[in-house]
Amino acid sequence: MSTDLTRPPPSLPPNLPPHIPYSRDLQQRLYLIAQHARRSLHPGTTSISGAARRALDQLHAQLLINGFHRKRFLLAKLLSLAAAAADLPRAESLFLSASSPSPSPSPQHPPAPPTLANLLLRAAAASRAPPRQLLSLFSRLVCHHGFRPNAFSFSALFAALAHAGAGALPHGSALHASALAGGFARSSSHVTTSLVDMYAAAGQLRDARKVFDETPDRTAATWNCMLSAYVRCRELDAALRFFAEMPGRDAVAWTMLIAGCANAGRAAEAVELFWSMRKARVKDDSVTIVALLTACADLGDLRLGRWIHARVDQQQRTVSLDNALIHMYVKCGAVEDASRVFLEMPARSTISWTTMIYGLAVHGRAEEALELFHGMEEHPDGATLLAVLWACSHSGKVDEGRKYFERMERVYGITPEVQHYGCMVDMLCRSRRLHEALELAETMPLQSNEAVWGALLSGCKREDNLELAAKVTDRLIELQPDRAAGHLVLLSNMYAGVGQWEQARIVRERVAALNARKPAGGSWLNQNQTSILVA
Repeated sequence: MSTDLTRPPPSLPPNLPPHIPYSRDLQQRLYLIAQHARRSLHPGTTSISGAARRALDQLHAQLLINGFHRKRFLLAKLLSLAAAAADLPRAESLFLSASSPSPSPSPQHPPAPPTLANLLLRAAAASRAPPRQLLSLFSRLVCHHGFRPNAFSFSALFAALAHAGAGALPHGSALHASALAGGFARSSSHVTTSLVDMYAAAGQLRDARKVFDETPDRTAATWNCMLSAYVRCRELDAALRFFAEMPGRDAVAWTMLIAGCANAGRAAEAVELFWSMRKARVKDDSVTIVALLTACADLGDLRLGRWIHARVDQQQRTVSLDNALIHMYVKCGAVEDASRVFLEMPARSTISWTTMIYGLAVHGRAEEALELFHGMEEHPDGATLLAVLWACSHSGKVDEGRKYFERMERVYGITPEVQHYGCMVDMLCRSRRLHEALELAETMPLQSNEAVWGALLSGCKREDNLELAAKVTDRLIELQPDRAAGHLVLLSNMYAGVGQWEQARIVRERVAALNARKPAGGSWLNQNQTSILVA
């Protein structure tokens, strides 16, 4: 992807007519067409569609043919369309038609229009250009086009660098220095929040907090961004302390913390926060409900889940919320309720189908799960195929499962991951094909993990194949040395189960030499006593 802004502007087609002074109507028409094309692109689009590309091609051609290639209001609208579609080469071409490279601005070579330059930066950010390329583009705009960056420039670039994670930190620090020199790092709330987000994405929580502490005028967005940084870095205790210090806690702050607790396995705290939110008379929204349903699913609290479902307004219903309802009902064992929500959905996503297929499979309804998969209206993904393989594994449909596994890459364009191989190993073990399972574990193109070998050990236990179990245990100890004692205790019990006491004693001595114990199990009883989950 070329972004060499030092080259001269592109040569125009020969015999290009001059600007027609009576063409205001045509200019207005082109502007409205570009505006319509921009609105037709869905938010978050990262790849340009065929229709949008054709619209850009046609509109760009019209600008050149009619001599409008220097009309800034038209160029700005087309640049906005290119930025929304993440079409950086197009954005660069449009920008160069309005700004010639010049080391020093003059009446003959005015500086780059800030609006056009910022739209070009936005296009680069939307195209997920690498951090080095983003900073190089920014530098060329400043050095060769006389561009004077503003708060919008820095906030767009910091937001783009946040998407790159820790790898963008050196570039982000350099850009932070430029923002400080320009006086934007502390005076603009947009730049401040983007900076905090960038450092949090790189795992630099201390730097994020330093930016926050040095901000003189903190808005609600600034406080929420810092709270998000703690949650993002999974520092929930610090997030709870920071939340208690916040001067004004809006629905965004409450929802962020509830979701953070729910996603970190602290479901009970998430529910308590929700009740506190209600006491504070802060109105929840669909995002809050999704986070709360996640907590209900982890707790197995069906009564609370049904209460939430009953109070959801029809206007709040979104695909994400319905997916969360299905997931909650599946985790709480209420498959019929999950099926009812699924069938009532006006629109479904791949996640909707996958969650329902998995729900049916995990509750012993493999035939229905496979039938639902065959009628799936969305393109499946890796998680969908994993649910299908799980259904085949737990219903003894080995040949059918193998067929789906072999079709993953050829038919569905999905490269099998280690979870899919683990499911196939488990499937073969359940059908008493231990040696086939071992061959697959040893020859799979990916690095096998403890889940794959754990499934094989479970198969050995079912078949009392102690010779193979000893080999598998050694492999598991290599992968999980901190859990060696647990694996050895299981092997010792297998020997004792068939009366091989001498072998059991030898293995027990290995356990004693490790000076460790088998990790204890645990159980959870939710406060409403509607279900019990045992680990």
